[in-house]
Amino acid sequence: QKKAWHTIKTMVNLPVISPFKKRYSWVQLAGHTGSFKAADSGKILKRLSENEKECFERLMKDPLRSCVPRFHGVVERDGESYIQLDDLLTDFEGPSVMDCKMGIRTYLEEELAKAREKPKLRKDMYKKMIEVDPLAPTAEENAQHAVTKPRYMQWRETISSSANLGFRIEGIKKADGTCNTNFKTTKTQEQVLQVFVEFIEGNTTILV
Repeated sequence: QKKAWHTIKTMVNLPVISPFKKRYSWVQLAGHTGSFKAADSGKILKRLSENEKECFERLMKDPLRSCVPRFHGVVERDGESYIQLDDLLTDFEGPSVMDCKMGIRTYLEEELAKAREKPKLRKDMYKKMIEVDPLAPTAEENAQHAVTKPRYMQWRETISSSANLGFRIEGIKKADGTCNTNFKTTKTQEQVLQVFVEFIEGNTTILV
């Protein structure tokens, strides 16, 4: 059971697979495209964020250290700075991966304040909104065919399990190579548990 728990913990913590191991292919389930790069065997690079760097530095001295990838400092590649982390899937053959985004709010307050200072209508975010829920935009937003970023970000949190459960499922890649990122409206505890059960293919001993 200890090994089984390690397996599920590893799957959830890091949604990136290194290309150095030929047993599986690189996949990024969520996040900003291009944020990750391959490093030496057994490690990956993630584009530097000072907040994230500080967080990992603190976690390396925290009891939660065993629950996150080991942090190996900052490195430079092609003129850009990256944090270097252990690839938690390096010893797995054909792993299944679930990406979960933690927190009841997944954007920074300063990001929201900045967007409010200079509000800009975003047609791309309006399109994303109506693809999920055609009734979500207001009459004014429908007339403009656009929404502001703060409006979209706040709406995005309410349709998922972020606000009520403190995390949401972003994507899943199965061992057979199939990917699913259609979890935007997976909101209730029952819906989330059902996704977990399907992810582990009914092997509930993994969750013990």
